[in-house]
Amino acid sequence: MPGPPRTHLVGVVSDTHVGDVLPALPQGVLDALQGVELIIHAGDVTVGGVLRRLAEIAPVVAVRGNHDRAMRQPLPDAAVVRVGEVRIGVCHGHRPARYEVPMVLGGLLVGRPTVPGLRRALLRRTGPVDCVVFGHFHMRYARRRRGVLMFSPGGAYAFDADPSRRVRGLRGRAFARYRRRLAPDRGRPSVAILEITGRRIAYRWLDVPGPLRAPHRPA
Repeated sequence: MPGPPRTHLVGVVSDTHVGDVLPALPQGVLDALQGVELIIHAGDVTVGGVLRRLAEIAPVVAVRGNHDRAMRQPLPDAAVVRVGEVRIGVCHGHRPARYEVPMVLGGLLVGRPTVPGLRRALLRRTGPVDCVVFGHFHMRYARRRRGVLMFSPGGAYAFDADPSRRVRGLRGRAFARYRRRLAPDRGRPSVAILEITGRRIAYRWLDVPGPLRAPHRPA
C-alpha cells in the first residue's frame, strides 16, 4: 500500500534588484530559503551573482524581469516546472504601460491595489498550469481563480522599506499612492515557501529583515 504523498518545499523569490538598487543579496533571503529543494526566481535578478548564491542552496529556475536587460546570463521570459503532481508557471508579470497605468489609476479609484487582466496575461505566457508565480509589483499576492493559484512572494527589495528611495514624476507619485493602499504586511520585504503535497499547494510568506537601503549615490 502506498504511503502518504511527499511534501515538496519550493522557495520563491523575486525582485532582488542587486546592483541597480541593493548593494548585495540580503542575508535574510538566504536564511529563509534554507532547506528547500528548488528555488524559483520570478525576475528582476539584475546580476548573475544572485543566481549563483541561490544555487548554493538548491537548483534555481529563473525568468527575465524588466530590469534584467543588461544581464550577461540569458534568461527566458517564462518557464514551466513540474514539482510532484503540480505544474508551476513562472514569469515576471510586467506589461506595457498601456495596461499598467490604468491598473494603477483603477486601484486609486477603488481604494485598493488591483491587477485586472493579469491572470489572462500570465497564462498566455506559461500555458495551462496549476500555479503561476510572478513578481514585478513588489507585493505579496495569492488568489485562486478558476483552479489556478496566482502567487507572488513579494519583493526581496521593497520600495516601502527603503528610506533612501526618492519618488519622482507624476507616474512615480501615482504609484507611491497606489502602494500606500496596501495592507502593511503586503509591502514588506519577503520571500515565500510553497508546500506541495500531491495536488495541494500551501504557501507562507517570510519577512526579510531590514531596513533595506539602496547604495549611496553621490549628488
